[in-house]
Amino acid sequence: MRILVVFTGGTIGSTKTDGVISPDKSNSYLLLDLYEKFDSSVDFVCVEPYTILSENLSGENLCLLYDCITANDFEKYDGVIVTHGTDTLQYTSAFLSYLFGLCKIPIVLVSANYPLADKRSNGFDNFRAAVDFVRAKLGKGVFVAYKNYGENPKIHRASRIIAHNAYDDKIQSVFNEFCGEIVNGTFTKNIFYGEKDDEVKITLPKQFGETSDVLKISPYVAMKYPALTSETKAVLFEGYHSGTLNTSGRALNEFCQNADKLNIPVFLTGACKGFYYESKKLFDKLKINVLPPASPIAMYIKLWLLKKDKINDVFLSCGGDFLKN
Repeated sequence: MRILVVFTGGTIGSTKTDGVISPDKSNSYLLLDLYEKFDSSVDFVCVEPYTILSENLSGENLCLLYDCITANDFEKYDGVIVTHGTDTLQYTSAFLSYLFGLCKIPIVLVSANYPLADKRSNGFDNFRAAVDFVRAKLGKGVFVAYKNYGENPKIHRASRIIAHNAYDDKIQSVFNEFCGEIVNGTFTKNIFYGEKDDEVKITLPKQFGETSDVLKISPYVAMKYPALTSETKAVLFEGYHSGTLNTSGRALNEFCQNADKLNIPVFLTGACKGFYYESKKLFDKLKINVLPPASPIAMYIKLWLLKKDKINDVFLSCGGDFLKN
C-alpha cells in the first residue's frame, strides 16, 4: 500500500520546549517512525508545502496545500493523509472536500490534541486510523480521522465536522452522523450515515487569497452589526442554538436593508425545517436565505469558494456536505 503524506505542521507536527508548543519539521517524521515500528508494510511518500500552527492559516496556505496535493498523480497512491492542527481543521477539511468532491481515493486529515511526545496525545491513534481507513478502500472523497477520549477513532466526512466547544478537543459531525469508526483496525460504517450525490463541482477561484470576501457573523445579545461594503460577496449568519436571530431589533433590520441595497445576499446556517419560533417569520421579509442543515464552517468555506454569479449553488450538495433525505 502506498500513501501520500502531506505535512502542514499543527500540534501533531510540533514539540514542546520550555512550556511553548512550536512547529518542528523533524517531529513530523516522528509520526512515520512510530508507525514503522507498528507496521512496516506501508510505503509513505512525504511532501511538506508549509509548516505552521493552524491558527495562522490563511487563504494563501489553503491554495498552497491544494496545489501540493494536485501536483501528485493519484493513480500512484491508495490514499492521501494530510496532517493538520486542530484549531482550523474544520476549515481546511471543508476546503479540500469541496475542491476534490467525491474523488476516487480517500484524502484523510489527521490532527492531535497534544504533541506526539505527550502521553495524552491522540495523534498516533488518529494517523493509524487514517491508514486503516485507506486500507479498507471503502471511501471516496475527503475525510477526517479523529479519536475522542474514551471512544473508538471516528471517520468523519470532512465537510460535516463542526466547531469545537470551548475548552474541549472533541471532534464531532453534524447531528453526530459520522461516516464510521475503526474497531480493532477495521472500518465499520455507521448505519445512520447518509449523504447526497454531488450536484455541483466547485473549482478554486483565481481571486482566492489571504482574506475572505464573505462576512461570517455569530449573533450575541445587544450586538452591533459591522458595516457592509460593495466588496462583500455574501453574509453568513450562524444562528443561535435554535437557528434564530434577533429579528425584532432595529439593528438586524437595518443591516439586512443595507445588504439588499448593495445586492449582498444574506444566508443563515443552524436552522432546521419544522422548528419554528415566532422570530423566524421575518426571515423572508428580511431576505435571509436559510441553508439546509450543514456544518456552519463548511457553509462559510463554500460561499467563499463560489463565484458571485454562482452563489446560490451553496444550496446544492457537494463533497458530502448535506445529509441524505
